[in-house]
Amino acid sequence: MAVQNRQRTVHFYQFADVREPAVDPLPWQNWERLLRRLRDLPVPDRTVESGGETFIGAVDPQQTAPHLLLAKVRRDHPQQIDFADGSLSKLQLAADKGLVEVTTVLFLPYGNVLATMGGGMSAPRVSAIQRWFGGMALLREQVELRPVVNAQSRDKLAHAQAVDSLEVRVQPEPYDSPSSLRAASNLGSGMNRIREEFPDMTITLKIEVPKRGRLTPRRRSRGQRHLLDSTAAFARDIGDWLDNTDSVDVAHARAHVEEYGQQSKNEVIDFVSERITAKCQVPLGATDGHHVDIHVALEKLAQASRDRERELRSAVGADI
Repeated sequence: MAVQNRQRTVHFYQFADVREPAVDPLPWQNWERLLRRLRDLPVPDRTVESGGETFIGAVDPQQTAPHLLLAKVRRDHPQQIDFADGSLSKLQLAADKGLVEVTTVLFLPYGNVLATMGGGMSAPRVSAIQRWFGGMALLREQVELRPVVNAQSRDKLAHAQAVDSLEVRVQPEPYDSPSSLRAASNLGSGMNRIREEFPDMTITLKIEVPKRGRLTPRRRSRGQRHLLDSTAAFARDIGDWLDNTDSVDVAHARAHVEEYGQQSKNEVIDFVSERITAKCQVPLGATDGHHVDIHVALEKLAQASRDRERELRSAVGADI
């Protein structure tokens, strides 16, 4: 019989100093030494309360790879069934036990890059990892986690002179996903309101400056600059959505990009494909939808990191 699998996405992030966004990422950190210290701490000293949620970091002493298990304590109340009489009741746990959602983090040996795999849709995402590190104060710097982006496409938006079109598509979220996504821009807030009103539908936003002939050159230029500003503001929301949901499957803009004083050329800025990620198959028996077996998760993370190593090193300036 064929082995059944669940697909999981591996995301790659790099540590940076949130107070110095324009400078290079942090100096290389000795993660193995830091994780050894963390492993020996009592549970209360590995616990961070943030945004009404509880996160607990752990290190499995049986695993040799430098890793972190970040657990989010569940607030729901699962039901259990008595197979003898069919009665339902709330799952009873001992006072010192709890249910958690787990994300596995693997620290790579270059560029302060880490690879992550969530155990399920509600497992801690990058914002939770960042909040846990901030609460633990393990590093002297106040850190943020930046997605590792393809080196060639990283600066396109920064060098764009105008944008002709923008398209974003969001698919319906699974039932156990968060009910809302944060948005700071006008476009993001508007799209989020529509998505919340129509949660069972695919939402597509497309804005396009009309082609020549319908507008005067002056109005066309004004529209392109306006859409450039709106795209730049929306880009941060898109980045946050890509960090916190798998429902955004299309997000791209068509722009005029100028490089090193040369004449501008038309380029597609693809906010989805520019991120370096990897898909992997996890055996159904290794996950219950809330966590992935630690040995399997680290094996898959290591394999995905090896497969993307050249691209990752290029993106963070850590050439082989």
